[in-house]
Amino acid sequence: MKNTSITVIPMSAHTGAEINDIDLSQPLEERTYLEVRQALNDWGAIFFHGQDITPDQQIAFGRRFGDVVADGYASNMAKVDGHPEINEIIRKPEDGRNIGGYWHMDLSFQPHPNYASVLCARELPSFGGDTMFAHLSAAHDALSPGFRDTLETLSTVHIKTHAYGISGKPAPGVSPAHYAEMREKFAGIEATHPIIARHPETGRKVLYLSPIYSDRFSGWTREESLPLIKYLTGVMTQPEHTCRFRWEEGSLAMWDNRAVLHYALDDYPGQRRVMHRLTVSGPWLEPSAAAD
Repeated sequence: MKNTSITVIPMSAHTGAEINDIDLSQPLEERTYLEVRQALNDWGAIFFHGQDITPDQQIAFGRRFGDVVADGYASNMAKVDGHPEINEIIRKPEDGRNIGGYWHMDLSFQPHPNYASVLCARELPSFGGDTMFAHLSAAHDALSPGFRDTLETLSTVHIKTHAYGISGKPAPGVSPAHYAEMREKFAGIEATHPIIARHPETGRKVLYLSPIYSDRFSGWTREESLPLIKYLTGVMTQPEHTCRFRWEEGSLAMWDNRAVLHYALDDYPGQRRVMHRLTVSGPWLEPSAAAD
């Protein structure tokens, strides 16, 4: 019977797990919810196949984990009709690039980002379009103790407009005119976060750095910061720290932005892809010294 007890299948040593024997169109009983939440804490990202759910049912699933509200932050994403809580992420055949085609955490340019994302596949290309995930605690734990001690003193500045270009140079697939428009529209949207923080539920330390949104270390110039940002990005995205999720019709993914990075691969040129995303609010990362 579905929703009485789930099966969790890890996808790699650190990151991601598929969950079977569950029907997300039905309410989750408390025991099942706790098992799913534990899997999310254990693996950072969890994946479900064979789901036939409506937008209302996707919202109901998200609400088991926290508050689901319309994204009031500046965004270019369309809303699903009648469901302002859900953003529609569309890659059209004629688009120059997709959305999210770089390593990042969702909304890290906010002072208190929503912690979880729930993404449901609605239209898929005939090939490609996988999403990769990398675990922030695995990256933290791979660093030497002395290096971690140094990073404990640092924060980075996350800037929204970096998704469209950096230092006056548009990103690949972004026209100069669009980049200028986005720089004006999203000017000043940024937040500063410590590099090393503690997950409020697992207690594990994480390396909280966004390869795309992190502009510089607080108090440093960007030129000074880039070599270390690039080095840490390499650690975070080592293949051993990642998993790759292949979407199917009826797939749904949920991930914890306090625990993983993700990357939406843009390897399906000339095809259409439509996804529905909502975000869940809840406790944010804690100072790394907590509970030491």
